[in-house]
Amino acid sequence: MTSRIHLAIRLAALIAFAAGLGLAYHRLHRTPEQEALQKLVELDLPKLRGPEGEIEARVDRLNRAPGLKPDEARALLVDDVLPRLVRLKKQAEELPAPTPESRALVDEYLKVTDQLIDACRTCVRIIDDPKMSTGAGVAEVRQRFAQVHEAYRVWDRHVAEACARHRLAAPSSAH
Repeated sequence: MTSRIHLAIRLAALIAFAAGLGLAYHRLHRTPEQEALQKLVELDLPKLRGPEGEIEARVDRLNRAPGLKPDEARALLVDDVLPRLVRLKKQAEELPAPTPESRALVDEYLKVTDQLIDACRTCVRIIDDPKMSTGAGVAEVRQRFAQVHEAYRVWDRHVAEACARHRLAAPSSAH
C-alpha cells in the first residue's frame, strides 16, 4: 500500500514537473511573429525616431510666430524637409519585415509618411499659388497636417495593439 502511495506521489510530481516545463516553454518561446515584431519595435523603429524628430521640428517651425516669409517657408520645405522625408521613407522601405503583421505595420508607416510628404507638397503649391487666399491656404495646410498627425496616432495604436496581441511590451509612443 505504501509503495502505491509513493508511486502516486512520484507520478504526480513528474506530471507537475512536465506541466511546469510546458508552461515555461509556452511563456518563454517566441514565435516568428513575436520575434519579428519585437525586432521591429525595439531595434528598427527607434532608428527612425531621430530623423522623424528632426523633420517634426522643422515642420513645427512653419507654425511658430513670428512666421516665416513665403520664400523662407518654401526653401525650408523644398531644400530641407522634403529631402529628409524622402530619406526617411527610403530607410523605412528597407526595414526587414518577414511576417505579414510586421509587413503591414511597415506599409502603414510608409503610407503615413507619404501623407506627410503630400502635406508638405501641398504647402509648397499653396505658397506658389498667387491666386490662393492666405486664410484658405493656411486652413488647408493645417487640415492636412492634422490628418497626418491623426494617422501617426492611429499607427502608434496599431503597433501597441499588435504588441498586446503577441504578449509583448508596448513601445513608448513618439507621435
